[in-house]
Amino acid sequence: MEKLELLKNKIASYGKLCVAYSGGVDSSFLLHVAYQVLGDNAMAVLVDSPVLARRDKTKAVEILVKMGVSYEVVVDDPFHISEFTQNSTMRCYFCKKNDFSQIMEVAKKKGIEPIADGQNADDTVNDHRPGIKAARELGVVSPLAECGLTKQDIRRYSKELGVSTWDKPSNACLASRFPYGFEITQERLAVIEAAEEVLRRRGMEGCRVRWHDNIARIEAPEHYFGTILEMKDIIKELKCLGFKYVTLDLEGFRSGSMN
Repeated sequence: MEKLELLKNKIASYGKLCVAYSGGVDSSFLLHVAYQVLGDNAMAVLVDSPVLARRDKTKAVEILVKMGVSYEVVVDDPFHISEFTQNSTMRCYFCKKNDFSQIMEVAKKKGIEPIADGQNADDTVNDHRPGIKAARELGVVSPLAECGLTKQDIRRYSKELGVSTWDKPSNACLASRFPYGFEITQERLAVIEAAEEVLRRRGMEGCRVRWHDNIARIEAPEHYFGTILEMKDIIKELKCLGFKYVTLDLEGFRSGSMN
C-alpha cells in the first residue's frame, strides 16, 4: 500500500488526533492529512516560545488560519528549566517534555487524544534526538515515522496535496545555535534571531548563525556563498549586534552541526 494511504489509515484509526504543530514541513503535512481524514476531530497546538522566531510563528499561524483547522497557541517560558538555560546535551529532552506536557493538557480539555509529533522515518536513524525520548515517555505517537515516510516523501506528497510548506527549508529552534554548555538567555536568543533575519531579509532562507563567544559563524547553502561574501552590509549588521568577528563556514549548512 502507498505510504500516503497507510498514513490515512493510521490517522483514521485514532478517531481523534492532536498534532504538536510547529509550522515546519513535517507537522504541516501531518496536520493537513489529519484534517482531511478526521475533520473537526483533528486539532493543532502550537507552542509559542522564545526559541521560535517571530517570523516563523506568524507564518505558522497563517497556515493554520488558511487551513481552517481548530488550533490553540500555548505561550511558554522555558527559562524555568535549568537544563535549558544551561544548554546541556539533553536540553531538547527537557524542553520537549515541557512542550508536550502542555500540549497534552490542552488536548485533554478538548477531549482529544492521542498527541502526534512530526517525527519522520529519517529522524529515527539520527544519532542524537533526545526530544524523541521525551515524546516516547509521554506516549506521543509518530504516524509519519510509523508509516515509513521520509522527508523526501513528505515534500513530494505535500507538493501533490498543495501544502504550502512542501519546499520550506528545514529549521530547528533558535536554542540549537549555541554550543552545549553555553548559557541560553532571552537576550542571546533575540540576538540570534536578529542575526538570521539579516540574511532572511535578503531572501536567504535555510541559513544558520551559530554563536561562538564573540564569533558569528554563518552556515548557508553553498549557492548563497557569493552573495554573502559580496554584501559587506551583512558583516556590518552582524557586528552591530555585538559580534567581533563574522565567519562563513565553508562546509555550508549542516543540520545538527552543534551536536
